[in-house]
Amino acid sequence: ATGPVHFTYEGEEGPEHWAEHSPACAGSDQSPIDISGAEPQDLTNLVFNYQPSGITIRNNGHTVQVDYDPGSTLELDGQTYALAQFHFHAPSEHTIDDQAAAAELHLVHVNDDGQQPVKPKVVVGVLIQVGADNPALSAVWDNQYAANATPQAVDGTVNAADLLPAVQTRFRYPGSLTTPPCTEDVLWVVMKQPLPIADDQLAVFARLYPRNGRPIQPANGRLLLESR
Repeated sequence: ATGPVHFTYEGEEGPEHWAEHSPACAGSDQSPIDISGAEPQDLTNLVFNYQPSGITIRNNGHTVQVDYDPGSTLELDGQTYALAQFHFHAPSEHTIDDQAAAAELHLVHVNDDGQQPVKPKVVVGVLIQVGADNPALSAVWDNQYAANATPQAVDGTVNAADLLPAVQTRFRYPGSLTTPPCTEDVLWVVMKQPLPIADDQLAVFARLYPRNGRPIQPANGRLLLESR
């Protein structure tokens, strides 16, 4: 039987070795990338239909992940995608003009057409910079150390709508998952405006994961768009 690929962010199972077990990690459309030289364009509006969710949290050995309750969706290019989960990387995986942010939130959306298997299709990346305390993250942050590999419900709720920046100018490009199996055919939407996080909030995550980001991957001439 096959299962999830074991991987790390350094050493013999680090990113330079991922393709040995997940061949897609050597593909030509891999993520993350450095975002620079984007082409301005009137991009299709994003329609977020996010609802509050209970907090089902897990520490999967690579990040802290919150599995989202059914019923929250993103509409993009005439398609509807369901919000499946969100998780964090620190420092940010994407860079803008070679500059990393303190952290990055990934909101993972799957195809909602009833076909199996359900695959990640759209990931919204939100950069996070040290600044003011972020109350929208409090219920998740307060339970990071309680999380383990088994998903568990904890007290409180979270609304992913509160994790989006007020100004939704953005970048967009075709890419992949940033962890094995590095599946391609993923549309990335990376928000330009960062969210704030207090230094002590960031420190809580950093104690669990001092660094859990994949190195920048070659852009290989992919079309990178920027909303006007």
